Amino acid sequence: MDNISSKHHYLPVFYLKGFTKESGKFKIYNVQKKNFAQKGKEFSPGSYFYEKNANTVFKPQGNSDFIEKSYSDLEGKISKIIKKIDLAESDTKFDVNEDDMPMLNTFASLMYWRLPKNKKELEIIIESTPANQLGFNVHNADNSINQIASEELKNDPEFIKGYRFLTSLFDSVRGLHCRTPYTIIPKHEDLPFICSDNPIIFEKDEFPNVYEDDYIFPLSGKRFFVKTEIGKMDPYLWMLIDIVIYKQAVKYVSCTHEGYLRMLDDNFEKYNISLTELKQIIFKKLRQNVA
Repeated sequence: MDNISSKHHYLPVFYLKGFTKESGKFKIYNVQKKNFAQKGKEFSPGSYFYEKNANTVFKPQGNSDFIEKSYSDLEGKISKIIKKIDLAESDTKFDVNEDDMPMLNTFASLMYWRLPKNKKELEIIIESTPANQLGFNVHNADNSINQIASEELKNDPEFIKGYRFLTSLFDSVRGLHCRTPYTIIPKHEDLPFICSDNPIIFEKDEFPNVYEDDYIFPLSGKRFFVKTEIGKMDPYLWMLIDIVIYKQAVKYVSCTHEGYLRMLDDNFEKYNISLTELKQIIFKKLRQNVA
């Protein structure tokens, strides 16, 4: 098949654009090397946060990027919702309707399972779970289940690429009975914008469930999607949230101001606590004064 895409973003380009300001670009900090890429040069959103052929299926009969196209189809719908939220004000409830919030939850799941850091978690799930419990079966011509073929498909090295997408959709079904409220909260747009290659903040550290666990998900530099009971939002929590987004990064952090990361470093050192403890403080503060 011709014209197969190969540069597959685990943080979509439309999403990354929401963490830029007037220039339409951001700086990239490498947390492993502890320096800014190319001495603080600004990069376009498409320059980072991708893997080569992450969603390309390689087969003897031909290669395909249908998985990447499936992501793109959903992201086209989600990008319109996020753009609407970014332009709206809190007194209009950000113009969201009852269909938008579940879509944002689905987007959080799509994002979570695509992150390179979560590949090992998904491999463990696939290896330890029978095919039928993963949500699929291979059927014979008479519609009976072919268990051998089902397991062979599950054990195919390329299977994980498609299952990343499927399990994100399954999360929407798994979470049908979850009654935790969703809330969108604004961040002052004069503050620097920050994102990372691990942007979703879960209260639970190990193997969180997107469909039932509480989390904070930055939709852009000025809007956050929060899944938990929320009381009064203290302004200083923004800094704590940004610290976590920065400190839980695996390799890359994007930001619009170099000095902001230094400020976050200084404040984290002053707290003298672990990242896990800091997350617990954030969620506890969010739930204070819940009506």
